[in-house]
This record gives sequence, structure tokens and C-alpha cells, in this order.
Amino acid sequence: MAKYLGEHPEIGMAARKEVHYFGTDLHPRMVRRKRLTRTLGRWDPGREAGAHEHYLRLFSAVQGRRRLGEASVWYLYSRTAAVEIAEFAPDAQIIAMIRNPIEMLPSLHSQLVRVGIEPVEDFAEALALDEERERSGAPQGFAPRSYRSAVRYSEQIKRYLDVFGTNNVSVILYEDFRDHTLDVYRRACRFLGVDSAFVPDLAVVNPNRRVRSRAVRRLIWQPPDALRRLLRSTVSQPTRIRIGAALKRWNTRPVRREPAPADVVRSLRPIVAEEADELGALLGIDLSFWLEGSAPER
Repeated sequence: MAKYLGEHPEIGMAARKEVHYFGTDLHPRMVRRKRLTRTLGRWDPGREAGAHEHYLRLFSAVQGRRRLGEASVWYLYSRTAAVEIAEFAPDAQIIAMIRNPIEMLPSLHSQLVRVGIEPVEDFAEALALDEERERSGAPQGFAPRSYRSAVRYSEQIKRYLDVFGTNNVSVILYEDFRDHTLDVYRRACRFLGVDSAFVPDLAVVNPNRRVRSRAVRRLIWQPPDALRRLLRSTVSQPTRIRIGAALKRWNTRPVRREPAPADVVRSLRPIVAEEADELGALLGIDLSFWLEGSAPER
């Protein structure tokens, strides 16, 4: 959705995704190496909005667009991001896309394995560590306390409804987006007050991928300090971004993700049923299909 919105002539998206400038409660866990500071610093509510020059620089190429936005998935999970965003931009509008936890969690695990954050490559084994990680902490770079905590959608979305109000929060079901992409895109455009007749290139974005080389993965995501300093002193940031993106593409290959094992699905059913009830009541929608394994007909 972020890519498709970025193609709209009236919308300017930030130069990159997953900035996570807000959500200061998550910053200590999300920094891959604790001794490194975040590229954009930290959100400071004591500063004027115009003083956040590093963050605003992400939008330098799209000034003049009717709407500006950025996409950072863990803003939804963060306990502080909603308030911090409202302090920075009180008239902001929020789009949240959620997915059936039975499908979302294997996808999240695959992503964390691919970027070298999750050391346990078997999803069932990683999921079984949830209680231990809640007590002792998850791997560095792992934003949520555990996999199951990541899909507590009802409390997450309620925070945004409480801060921004129902008219400024749009919740999209991933299954609806997947099956009726253009309809959902046009609905998002109407929500944002831009021309809903524009049609972007709806090519599939972010298919499931598997790493070719773990050594190359470590070099990309956790380069030695000396190499990092050398690149920063000799190569411009735009060029570094292009090189990194090219290496990431070369080092991964699309693969079909196998469905979660039946016993894993059974273990997730209680939390899925609870979320379907609570979130369904909050939004006034029927989410029982999450337990049935198929999206409803529209």
C-alpha cells in the first residue's frame, strides 16, 4: 500500500520505509547494535515540529504534494507512537493494515529470519519461545516482546482511535487488500482526500523470500564498524542505499511459504478467537473468517 500510495501524483511518501522515528518505547529494542545511535535520532516532544530536520529531510523530494506520509509497521505496536505522532502532526490521518495472525506470524518470522534478527529458523520452535522472551527479552532488533504480543490488534488500534478519533483512522484488512486491491486502494485515496480515479502499478510487492547466503546477510545488515565508517566517508547516502538494495535483492530468492503446521495453528486459535471478538466489536466487523481459514466474499 505504501508503494501504491507513493505513485499517486498528490501523495508524497518518505524517501524510505520503516523509519520508526516515533515510538520511542521501541527504540532501545529496535537498534540492531546497542552502541549505535539511530540514523534519525529520537523523537523529542520538547522540540518544535520544524526543528526535526533529519526526519523532515525524508520528504524533501516531495514538497508541494497535497499529502505527505510514511510507513513504519511498528508504530501500531508501540505504546507511545500514537501520542508522539499527534504531538508532531495533530491533523494526521492513520492507515493501519492488519492480517489474520495465523498468516501474519509466519510471515513476520520469515522476515526476521531473512534480515538476521531471529536466530531460530523453525517457526514452531521460535513461537514456543514466546513465554521465555516475555520474561527475559527478545533478540536485539526484535520490536515486540514476543510473536503473540505482536497481534494484539484490538488494544493497538484502540490507542489510535482514542488519540485521533474514528474519522481519522482507517483500518484495512490485508485479506481484503489482497483480493480487491484496487477497490481498497481507492477507498484509501478517498479517506485521504485525493483523486480516487488514479490507478497505480499494482505489481506484487514484497513476496516471501529466502536468503541465499548467511554470510552476505551479515555483511549487509551488520557490517564491521571499519567497513561502515569507510563507506560513510567515501560513498554518498543515496548510493549506499542503492547498493544495499541491490545486494539484498541478489541475496534473496522468492519462495512459496509453507502453511503453519496444524499443531501451531491450534496453539494460536485462542488468541485469534479473542482478537476476532474484541477487534470485531471495536470496528463493527465480522472477523470470524480468521478462524475458518478463508476470506469472506464481498
